[in-house]
Amino acid sequence: MLVREFATREFIAITPEHTIGHCLEQFLKYRLGIACVTDQAGRLVGIVTKYTLYRLLLSEKSLEAPIGPAIRRDVVCFRLDDSLEHAKNTFLKHNVAHGVVLDHEDRVVGVLGQAGIIRGFLRETELLLNQTQSLVEQLQDAVISVDVHYKIVTYNQAAEALFGHPRDHVLGQPVDAVFPELYEHFLLALETGGRREPCRIRLATATVIGSFVPLYDWGKISGAVAVLKNITSYEQVAKELETTKKLERTLDSALEMSYDGVMITDEHGKITKVNPAFLDICEIDYNDVIGKPAETIVPELPVRDTLIHKRPIEGEIREIRGKKCVVTLHPIIRGGACEGAIAKIIFHQLDQWKDIFRRLEQLESELTYYRGQLQRISRQNAFDRIISNDPAVEKIKNEAFLAAQGVASVLITGESGTGKELFAEAIHEESGRPGNFVKVNCAAIPAELLESEFFGYADGAFTGARKGGKPGKFELADRGTLFLDEIGDMPLALQAKLLRVLQEQKFERVGDTKTRQVDVRIIAATNKDLRQMIREGTFREDLFYRINVIHIHIPPLRHRLRDIPLLTEHLIKKLNQKMNKHVIGVTPETLELLQRHHWPGNVRELENVLERAMHLATGVWIEPQHLPEEMQQTASTAKTNPSAVENSASATSSEEHNAVHSPSSETVESRTPGRHKAMLDQVEKQVILEALMQCKGNRSEAAQLLGISRATLYQKMKKYNIKAEVHFHS
Repeated sequence: MLVREFATREFIAITPEHTIGHCLEQFLKYRLGIACVTDQAGRLVGIVTKYTLYRLLLSEKSLEAPIGPAIRRDVVCFRLDDSLEHAKNTFLKHNVAHGVVLDHEDRVVGVLGQAGIIRGFLRETELLLNQTQSLVEQLQDAVISVDVHYKIVTYNQAAEALFGHPRDHVLGQPVDAVFPELYEHFLLALETGGRREPCRIRLATATVIGSFVPLYDWGKISGAVAVLKNITSYEQVAKELETTKKLERTLDSALEMSYDGVMITDEHGKITKVNPAFLDICEIDYNDVIGKPAETIVPELPVRDTLIHKRPIEGEIREIRGKKCVVTLHPIIRGGACEGAIAKIIFHQLDQWKDIFRRLEQLESELTYYRGQLQRISRQNAFDRIISNDPAVEKIKNEAFLAAQGVASVLITGESGTGKELFAEAIHEESGRPGNFVKVNCAAIPAELLESEFFGYADGAFTGARKGGKPGKFELADRGTLFLDEIGDMPLALQAKLLRVLQEQKFERVGDTKTRQVDVRIIAATNKDLRQMIREGTFREDLFYRINVIHIHIPPLRHRLRDIPLLTEHLIKKLNQKMNKHVIGVTPETLELLQRHHWPGNVRELENVLERAMHLATGVWIEPQHLPEEMQQTASTAKTNPSAVENSASATSSEEHNAVHSPSSETVESRTPGRHKAMLDQVEKQVILEALMQCKGNRSEAAQLLGISRATLYQKMKKYNIKAEVHFHS
């Protein structure tokens, strides 16, 4: 608190020339006992008090006499920013009742009296009292205080919650009448005047730890306060812990006596308990097992799969450490979450069951065969997620599926946005490799960080390195697939190291001397001409032949325009979920514009165009005005000279398709492109007519039968001028 807050700004200001009468008038007017004498600039000269003025009058001075003889020059002064504590000490030191307050230029701005100081300290006392009361109310523990007559004077909200008695029924009452359990402790605190050690007190509804402290006022005991902490929940937890320990000891005893091997893991697949029979199977010591991942101790057991998918295994025959065993593996589920797994392994006296095992193996072999046949007939493989009905793309998908069954490296080429990563993910999924699919974008990682990203680094390899080191992408992809996207942007220095790892499947972390062995399949992708880069010396030829064992080229979207209706329908469904929209599809005019576009950004560009259009569309259909301006300009050109646009687009599409997909037949097809297209159109029109007649004109059923969307069917009907009357005809 500062002087400026409690000084009065209404004060009597006079000059040495003023008379005694004028000064008396000011005293009566302001009812003050001090007047400040200042010069013309407002600076302090001295003060005049009632007492000095009375003495001047008693010396037979007239009221018209100047006040000069009554002025006191030794004045106590303060600055605005002085503390109130400093002012109090100054008053006590000089034994005065007033002080003059000056600004930084020594001009009088106010007067501070004893009343102002008292008011300031009363406010501070009130503030401290309110803060103390608020603190007591907000405490989690119950607080009860009594005076010397054992009457309750403090009772906070936590005490109300603990005892259940409302405050107005407690305050002022004798503590022995309301809380007899506490009376003895308050009595000892007040009589001995010493702090009571925390003690355990059992109440009617709870158990508390109580601390009792006497309160002193001017050296005398004025009461006592108790702080009570509710420990009922802690006691319950302690009981549960003791029960858990007993159960754990019982479980350990049961495991010791079990004739079968038992292993228990936590939710991360780390082993928490095993019994001696399990150690006998694995031929390993107890300390080498606990805390270790189960997949490294017993890789024959699919523990991770059980934890992830919560699928139990019942009585399967597996070979562990060369021993035939019957395995049961169950997830431990609590509240819908998997908290671990428990495995039971039967391996004693299995020789007596040889005939049973032989028969079971035979049945398992037959089951595996029929299961595989059924899956091949019915299941949807990962390549089915790649949307297309173009024969060229279907052929590429079949080639990629066959490539997935082997272990050879795969190089995927194609323009940006054609779906190279989709093909890489599908190849990994269909390969059946148990490891992860790890992607590295060689163009997005700075060259100086590529090596540590690929191979990881050891503890302390460089400044800022993570403690304990960090595994690289090769380690993360062990027994899985490493997808090297944009491999054409990889620096030459790293290409040499990558080649060595691909050849030997061995590497060392940065800053480490330990050689690590991995089993990684490589899938690389690029939109660059690697052969041209080899000629320019920016890509290693030996690395090219190492990654180019199987080559898959994905054609751009402009070479498979027949996929646009199918892709459009798929992307609109996807974007509806993302944007919370309800767009049905595109109008035939819009679809026609989409099929005329050159699509330099391929499927990625198509998705961006559709997302923009769905933001602009207010209805349930995407119309031409929702497309980018350059596409709408294509429509204007088509209206002006439709035959020229159609012939140009047809010729361009035909030439590009031949150049990419069937170079060997370029000469033959280039001679008869119009005839070939006419035949295809005729066949497509006939198929549509037959589907419509078979479905009796129901367009939805016909579209479903043909495997296309209703929008695509309407577009085809318009293209071939198919109309509905009594029969469908052209």
